[in-house]
Amino acid sequence: MKNKKKDFTIIILPIILFIGIIALGSLRIKRGNSVCSEIDFLFIGFYIIWIIAESKISKKDFHTEGKENFDTGTCQIYAVGQGLTFLTALWFPSIWTQPSVILFSSFFIFIFGIIFRLWSIQTLGKYYSHKVCKVEEHKVVDSGPYRFIRHPAYAGMIFANLGIIIYFFNWVTLFVFLIVLLPAIIRRIYVEEKMLFEIDGYSNFAMTRKKLFPGVW
Repeated sequence: MKNKKKDFTIIILPIILFIGIIALGSLRIKRGNSVCSEIDFLFIGFYIIWIIAESKISKKDFHTEGKENFDTGTCQIYAVGQGLTFLTALWFPSIWTQPSVILFSSFFIFIFGIIFRLWSIQTLGKYYSHKVCKVEEHKVVDSGPYRFIRHPAYAGMIFANLGIIIYFFNWVTLFVFLIVLLPAIIRRIYVEEKMLFEIDGYSNFAMTRKKLFPGVW
């Protein structure tokens, strides 16, 4: 349904996450919970850059004119799941006690996820939104990462958070990811595809690509 009501949550939630990352990241290093403070700084720094990079999308989503909203609250649940995954990673001590190849590898998984997600967002251009909505003259995009899967931005989100989980590993963060963020992504995909199948050409597009991972799902 078309709606001219402003959604302040898409602006407020990233700000809360930004403040939380600075506060908990500083506290983590001060308490000495870090296995490798240099890599901690890299995770925190790149996560903040990621937030800033996507803030333009949040600003665009704040204006609802000319958009047909199908979101039904999935944006907020998804954002909360994403935020809690990283904030719990910073708050709770990791099971790791010393640097290892696994920790260094997890950082590159994290970076890969961010790059893949931002590439997907850039490829989709004006059709990308943090909210599930249809814009005027909405068309199917099948270039870039959309050549391989239907929802590469969500795949990038999963990879980025897997990198976080591996590096900061604790059971609370894993639980939040599995119980909150992952189900929110899956639910969001089903809500989004209900809208997308109304767009000309999407049915044919969907027949040749899996949702998240080629050959799997």
